[in-house]
Amino acid sequence: MIRFVAGLPLLVLVTVLGVVAETPAWTAVDGALVQVVHDARNPVLTGVALILNLLFGTEAGIVISLAMGVFVLVVRTPEAVRALLVVLAGWGLGALLKVVFDRPRPPVAFSMLGEMGDTSFPSGHVCLTAAVAVAAWVLARRPWVVVVGAVLVVGQMLARVYLGVHYPTDVLAAVLAVAASSIIVLHDTAREVVHSLGRTQSG
Repeated sequence: MIRFVAGLPLLVLVTVLGVVAETPAWTAVDGALVQVVHDARNPVLTGVALILNLLFGTEAGIVISLAMGVFVLVVRTPEAVRALLVVLAGWGLGALLKVVFDRPRPPVAFSMLGEMGDTSFPSGHVCLTAAVAVAAWVLARRPWVVVVGAVLVVGQMLARVYLGVHYPTDVLAAVLAVAASSIIVLHDTAREVVHSLGRTQSG
């Protein structure tokens, strides 16, 4: 309950950002920032952005989730359960927010990926990247995991704006959403889930 309360302010902040982001004035500022990033494009950065787009897309998210599910069934540890829940909650919350906030993407003229059908707020790629980074920290609490995770998340945030498929507010909201869901999910009930799995196997 305490961790849910701790995550609640972040959820409120994401909600406020979602409402504000749909206003013309905010979108104009976001659009100006997209233009600045657009003007900095070069082949090397484009290659990096496209790799990040591929590594943390919808298909990759499904594969990662399934692999982590199998990992949970094999190792049956609280850390593995927490890591899986972090990914599912973070990525799932991003998908839910996309339904709640029907914010259009930046004009297709900015996009390096062509026409994108879904809504813009928040970035699903950043949600997945951030959730995987937190999950990796849950599994291996080492300083280098934090550093690599932070680099990947920041890189993905920049990449989504660079590719012209998200506004800066979209990627910021994604990180905040995953932070909120991770705080809520990382609870000792994960141990109870492991115990339940163990009882099911023994039965």
